[in-house]
Amino acid sequence: MDKQTSYKFKELPKIAQNHVRVYQFHQFLNWGNVGLTLVILVLLLQDRGFNLYDISILFSIYSAATLLFELPLGGLADGIGRKPVYIGSVIATLIAVAGLLFFKSFIITAIGFGLMGFGRALMSGTLDAWFVENFRQQAPKFSSQPVLARIQMSGGIGLAVFAILGGLLTDLVGPELLRYGFGIYDAPLIASLIMTLILFGYTVIFIIEKDRKIDKQTIKNGFSNIGLILRDSGFYALKHRIISIMLLSTALTSLAFFTLETFWIPYVKPMIESQYATSIIGVLTFIYFFSMAFGAGISTPIVTLFKGSRPRALLLIVCLSGVFFILLSFTSSLYYFIPMIILVTMFMGAASSPFDSIFHDYVPDDKRSTLLSLESFVEKIGGLIGMLGLGYIAEKLGIEVAWRIGGAIVILGGLLYLILPKRIAKTPIIKHDDEQESANE
Repeated sequence: MDKQTSYKFKELPKIAQNHVRVYQFHQFLNWGNVGLTLVILVLLLQDRGFNLYDISILFSIYSAATLLFELPLGGLADGIGRKPVYIGSVIATLIAVAGLLFFKSFIITAIGFGLMGFGRALMSGTLDAWFVENFRQQAPKFSSQPVLARIQMSGGIGLAVFAILGGLLTDLVGPELLRYGFGIYDAPLIASLIMTLILFGYTVIFIIEKDRKIDKQTIKNGFSNIGLILRDSGFYALKHRIISIMLLSTALTSLAFFTLETFWIPYVKPMIESQYATSIIGVLTFIYFFSMAFGAGISTPIVTLFKGSRPRALLLIVCLSGVFFILLSFTSSLYYFIPMIILVTMFMGAASSPFDSIFHDYVPDDKRSTLLSLESFVEKIGGLIGMLGLGYIAEKLGIEVAWRIGGAIVILGGLLYLILPKRIAKTPIIKHDDEQESANE
């Protein structure tokens, strides 16, 4: 059954509308919490005496920890439920942020980054799978692409809004914390602790999942089945004519964009001459993430421009993001940097929902969390290689050289989508149980 891809939100069933709103606000809080510390994290590490390569190692530890636990925990979410595994991620994040706040040594910082990676692994493939499966049941005739774009836009706005708050807290509250033995960059960490507790409460109350028996035996069974789940899901992804290409593109683009996310703040900071540099960086971070949110918002019109062909839309979107990434590396003034970073991040954001909707079309429900974790696993593999390889180049030859290489790699990742239209034409979309029932009626 063909799904409606162009529709107004009010056309959805009321239960589906409420489902989208609950998850929209959840993602606003979730990514807002990330935005609080993103604006100061690299600056905090530099303030503690770490150089660019030290910072690359720390982010590589984050990626490595995610890689180690990503797939097993995604499989566990398919076994015991998405909500309890996600709640575990919130608790791990709480411990990690507290560790970064109260301990300053490289070893403890590395452990904190490892815990954040563990928390990210717990988060991966949990509530996204929960949302998509429920939406398919509540609105089986409607495509998930427009609502995924709507949700991703909310997450981007959360990142943007709370990034400004993180910068303001640093400049306005940070100096007051010095008298208590904290650093000026610790204010957003304190705010993140509070935000994490709020997110925990919202998840417990408003994210409703069908009850699953969760006791020692259930958890043990969940882990004992992981090997089989991973094997089946891994073979499925590698052999699938569409999923395999999308994962390869993900690896290439994440290899480059991890260096953008990590190094754009130290790249732009020398261009800012103000005592409120951190607040200005907070505003720039708002622009960075709001542009991603705006990109998510325009993804549906872009797909419509290509007459509903999501692969062709992705080809244009990803290749343009790579071109603007290269142009960004040539900027030396804030006035040129800002429009370039807007264009790069806008097209980064625009790629998410068409990518996700294609991915979900070819993933069976019983493998969804695991395959979402596999996607994140591949993303972190690319990021790990990028942080070690391009991070080393950034330290030795300059950030701009690393970005030019990264931009070329992104374009290569975009060109892979040339292969997809013919493959999609020959590959049927997976029928889910609720859709099959509707088709039979």
